[in-house]
Amino acid sequence: MTTRNVIVILGLLLPLAAVADIYKWVDEDGNVVYSDEPREGAERLERSTPESSYRFETPQRRSSADRSGDDADEDDSRYEEIRIVQPEDEGTVRDNQGLVDVRLELSPSLRAEHRVQFLFNGEPRGDPSRSLETRLTEVHRGEHQVAARVLGEGGEVIAESDPVTFYMHQASRLLPGGQGSGANP
Repeated sequence: MTTRNVIVILGLLLPLAAVADIYKWVDEDGNVVYSDEPREGAERLERSTPESSYRFETPQRRSSADRSGDDADEDDSRYEEIRIVQPEDEGTVRDNQGLVDVRLELSPSLRAEHRVQFLFNGEPRGDPSRSLETRLTEVHRGEHQVAARVLGEGGEVIAESDPVTFYMHQASRLLPGGQGSGANP
């Protein structure tokens, strides 16, 4: 048998090794768990055709208050994640013109009836819009905070990010080369 034939046979057998049994169970905390190792009380999941990966949709965890009455309708407007990804928290922005680009990450996507309001040092900056990005202007040296809110149709706050602290660095006119040590060159 040639080396080429061995490689071809191994290549054909390799996907069969990826077909393993998958087991599903609910742990002590009520979480649905999937594993390739059997366990007492686990349900073996059947598959009709081998695939290179498994895809399972896990249900979202909801509290008992979310499941009852009018709260169930409001659940559609909740966001799982809202966070400022730019500028970096505790990062330094270097821009002599005082410009800072801000980017928001939101999950799930922004709903059609919602708007985003960016906050600079706790104060609204710009009009609410559908954009997840904005550019701050006239940002001077020092420590600053930026955050964002998702607003509903009536202007009510649906979700709010944690504030991100950043530091604006601007070159000095007195020391254009950035020589801040006080020593003479």
